[in-house]
Amino acid sequence: MYSVKKERDFVQRRYYRVFRQDRVRDVSDKYESGISFQKKMAVHFSRMCQAEIPVVFPDEKITFTRTNKNITPAYIYEDIAAEFDTKKKFYNVINNVCPDYSILLSKGLTGIMREIETSCKKDDNRSEDFKESCRIIIDAVDLLVKRYQKEAERIGNTYVKEILQKAPMYPAESFAQALQSVRILSSMFYLAGNYQLGFGRIDQYLIDYYENDVKKGYLTRESAEELLREFFISLNRDTDLYFGVQQGDNGQSMMLGGCRPDGSDGVNELTYMILRVSKDLKLIDPKINLRIDSNTPYDLLVLGCELTKAGLGFPQYSNDEVVIPALVKAGYKLEDARNYTVAACWEFIIPGKGLDIVNQGAVSFPYAVNQAVMECDTETVSTEQIETAVRDNIYEQVNHILRNRDQYLLPSPIVSLFFYESIKKCRDITETANYRNRGLHGAGSANAADALYMVKDLIHHGQRKKLGCLKKAVLDDFDNEELLLRELRNDKNKVGNNIEDVDRCLKFIFDVFADACDHYSTRDCKIRPGTGSAQFYVWLANRMNDWMIEPAVDATIDGRRKGEAFPSSLAPACGVKVNGLLSVLKSFSVIDYSRVMNGGPITVEFSSTVLSTKGGVNKLAAMIQYFVKLGNQQLQLNILDYRVLQDAIKHPEKHSNLIVRVWGWSGYFCELAPEFQRQIINRHRYSI
Repeated sequence: MYSVKKERDFVQRRYYRVFRQDRVRDVSDKYESGISFQKKMAVHFSRMCQAEIPVVFPDEKITFTRTNKNITPAYIYEDIAAEFDTKKKFYNVINNVCPDYSILLSKGLTGIMREIETSCKKDDNRSEDFKESCRIIIDAVDLLVKRYQKEAERIGNTYVKEILQKAPMYPAESFAQALQSVRILSSMFYLAGNYQLGFGRIDQYLIDYYENDVKKGYLTRESAEELLREFFISLNRDTDLYFGVQQGDNGQSMMLGGCRPDGSDGVNELTYMILRVSKDLKLIDPKINLRIDSNTPYDLLVLGCELTKAGLGFPQYSNDEVVIPALVKAGYKLEDARNYTVAACWEFIIPGKGLDIVNQGAVSFPYAVNQAVMECDTETVSTEQIETAVRDNIYEQVNHILRNRDQYLLPSPIVSLFFYESIKKCRDITETANYRNRGLHGAGSANAADALYMVKDLIHHGQRKKLGCLKKAVLDDFDNEELLLRELRNDKNKVGNNIEDVDRCLKFIFDVFADACDHYSTRDCKIRPGTGSAQFYVWLANRMNDWMIEPAVDATIDGRRKGEAFPSSLAPACGVKVNGLLSVLKSFSVIDYSRVMNGGPITVEFSSTVLSTKGGVNKLAAMIQYFVKLGNQQLQLNILDYRVLQDAIKHPEKHSNLIVRVWGWSGYFCELAPEFQRQIINRHRYSI
């Protein structure tokens, strides 16, 4: 019989790697003459499917295991120049969007193909080319699924063989078929070279299949949970193969709860079930996000906190009462805004409709404040002049990113299959998407606000000589300035301590950021400012990549030394001792999230002892309710033991399955690069 524990151990010990092989294919050769770029993408996908070797386990019910380690590019850059008449400097495959899996489940791939054929316009070459590209994609999936069926028959797994007679080619008729279809297609996107495509609102599009099976007596709650466990375990067989900045940054994220597009409550039995399964398995995938509001059932919040207690770094909470109005204000239709999910990390996107580029770059707020001070005359400068210089620098950074990293998204027939307008118009999603906005991160906000307050306070109290000394100390990286460094770091006037004048500086920075993004927005493309930092909280401090156009910064005015990472997203500066979670939530509630809506969570670390009792879990649930009441936007809570992290550095072989929240995703601590490990240790050292 199938053993959940056995299969969980199988993926945690990485035994799936025995099925891996190297099958590299040359992508620059042998395409038929005159083939279009998008058809090249489709043909290449077909080759990647052919390179897979079916693996079916005797007793499993949800199947699919990647075997080809190498997903080669589908093109060379000369192809792009020849195909597209564009002056854009940067090209990228579609990523960080969310397909609408309800299209797959309700129509099946054959049904989608029929609709595309119906909408295809005769004598329209582009429409015909899109149709043929989609047919190549769907035929390739069909052939791979048939090979899986044969393998299932060979080893005697009749359950999987029968499931694959429907999934994913035909409309799902059961909960198991729906899960199997989602599992296969989520892997297919990566075979096509597209990455970080999440699962969206999975409890919404699966609930009907679950309820129908229960009503007909095909499933019980217990047997449904077993299927979900298998589904989750299967997602962890490929985690090392997905593209990301670090291992685990793979986009396997799902959203739970929230309201339906008509505004009614969307919380259902699967919302609870998925949280329970995630808590029981304790695997890094899938990453869980939970939409909440003032009316979210308290027992659901408690269950979310119990998952937090498991130490996986999720769920991440999103406040519908803030997010939905902000999306509407930014031009999204109300019914679409109500249906939002998140991209790979936290950025708000619309399944099946949005092709927003949510991570175009990051503005370095600490750099803006540093430059304002370094370029001023400390003997005569006013607070107004400092603020003007900070404002000018933020505007300049926004403009620089937009001009120098203006991405052009390459067509993707397979992603287009799950976007409404592409099916309707028989065109690639790059031509038909409802939303095409762009997102910028705002990094290092706490350090910048702390520094700005300090500078303004010194000027206000006539301590210009001290400001001059501070400027020199920063240029010297605080060498031989131990007393000054200690004074700066022990100062309680920091973001996170709910001090009005300090938090006013935080609000000022984000208001300026929003102003700059509004300034450079157009009618067709809104520039969405966000409170997240993504990977830039390390990159902006360490000059890690030659291709970075963002300005790295050495020592900063607030007492941070050269090379020390910034906090991840919205969090007090690393090393700051705060008065508790309530104080942190109040500090970050000053931000106008109706204007700063690209996402980015308040990130708080807890000692593992905080939630050791039932009372601790209940208190945390009540605190999340207060988070909603304050009008904050997103929240992620991390539980870790500083001593365990230190031991994992010394003895990684003992902690191979130690999971940590990195920025908007969770990964295995011992698989992270040293600079990310150091930042995590530093922020957990001063946890609440």
